[in-house]
Amino acid sequence: MITRLAPFVLIVLACAPAAAQEKPGEYILLLDKDDHPLAGSYRIGPDVKMVMKSRNGGLPGNPVYLDRAFFPAREAEMLAFYNTRHAYSPDPDTADVGETVEIVDRETLLPPLFKDQNPERKQALKLTVSGRQVFEAGGQKLVGKAYRVEGVEPGGDDLRFGDYVYIETLDIVLSAEAAPAIAAVERGTATGSGDFQALYVERVGVIPDFVKCIADTRRTPDYKARAEKQRASVDAFLAKNFGAGQTFWADTALYEINHAMNIYALCPN
Repeated sequence: MITRLAPFVLIVLACAPAAAQEKPGEYILLLDKDDHPLAGSYRIGPDVKMVMKSRNGGLPGNPVYLDRAFFPAREAEMLAFYNTRHAYSPDPDTADVGETVEIVDRETLLPPLFKDQNPERKQALKLTVSGRQVFEAGGQKLVGKAYRVEGVEPGGDDLRFGDYVYIETLDIVLSAEAAPAIAAVERGTATGSGDFQALYVERVGVIPDFVKCIADTRRTPDYKARAEKQRASVDAFLAKNFGAGQTFWADTALYEINHAMNIYALCPN
């Protein structure tokens, strides 16, 4: 089932409680006026979800696994062989509107990528929360806050640097540039994390032949069987073990099951 809430209307600057967490198998999409996704998430388990973000004029970025969107404590990306735990001091959630806070991120790689690599690294970040926003979509209030992440020392570089909006109600972060384009919220279900990625790329719709291949493939019995197998194995493993620091790509059998759902392999041309 798909539920669409539209349009977004900025109403007041205020606070509101976050919504209840979506159930495993449910997704959320933030859509623009043309129904293309700007960002989205798929709930795998209580402590893990897959997050997708769109890029201007191209295919979306690689899926990332997180425990939460705003300064995640657990973060992993299969295609980068990246699996880490973050510990922040002080807690970024304590930063108030108009406040700039220096935060130290103590990151632990799980495990190190190389034999002699130091698994621990420390990064100082400067967090500024510039304001709060409350949107109304179909009668639902969606609370967000605008913030900036910078380096403490000049000349530093980190993929986290930039301006963002955190939609607290949905636990989704998107760029400050993309946030004004939000026109609707869509909620629905997918067969598994790989099916959510396929659905997301299909909805981005930047390469018509590729989109048609994905749409046709998703309707086949073989695809549905692969998606169900992935959810019962890969997603089930993540739901149980992600919080403890484990990912599926260290297991050859799980990696192959996940690869069988790779949309770029299913639609290579």
